[in-house]
Amino acid sequence: MSTDGAKESTGGIAYEYILKPASDDGPRPPSPPKEKKITHEDIKQKLLKAEERRQSLEAQKLETIARDKAKIEVAASKVQEEVENFSRLTKDKLRRSLEVTKENREAQIKALQDRLRDHLGKVEEVCKSSDKMAKELEEKINQKFETYEENRNAQLQAMLVRLKDHAQHIDEVCKASEGANKSTEQKIIQKMENAIKNRQERLQQIQKRMQEHERKIEEVRKNKAENPPLGCGDGNSVESS
Repeated sequence: MSTDGAKESTGGIAYEYILKPASDDGPRPPSPPKEKKITHEDIKQKLLKAEERRQSLEAQKLETIARDKAKIEVAASKVQEEVENFSRLTKDKLRRSLEVTKENREAQIKALQDRLRDHLGKVEEVCKSSDKMAKELEEKINQKFETYEENRNAQLQAMLVRLKDHAQHIDEVCKASEGANKSTEQKIIQKMENAIKNRQERLQQIQKRMQEHERKIEEVRKNKAENPPLGCGDGNSVESS
């Protein structure tokens, strides 16, 4: 063992020790093998082995292809089955949907027909009610006309009676005032003439109002004759004054 030169380090001094000197007795590389003479039999054996390996590889490939083909066939069968199931389910859903749609359409048509029948019934009721109301209105108007004619005739008769009484009263006053003086007689006559004039003016106004009222009644009768209340479509109305 020998010691090489010392080397200083941070923590002190380091030494290198040589345990054994170098030697040349290490293992040598093996020499290349000598070439063996290849015979015809060796070549034949190698070709046979190569042919066997090739056939084995082809058999493995064919087996792999067969397994893959079988897997593909199984997958295709499953896909075909799923497609058939999906098609069958879709057809069933479509058929049920069509049936439900048909039932709903029939129910809607039936409900619409019922509503139309109800509406027609209401329309007929309204028409009948309108005819009844028109007849009742016509009867009321006729009754009003008759009552008005009766009242007008009674008023005319009463007015004539009052006029006759007034004329008789004027005659009596004139006879009673014959013995009075002339001035008193003239005043009385003037008052009587004024009273007669006022009475005649009032009578003329009453006659004008009656004529105007009769004209309105005649217009109402003409409108009624031109537009008789025949049914539901008539919307004419008669106003009585």
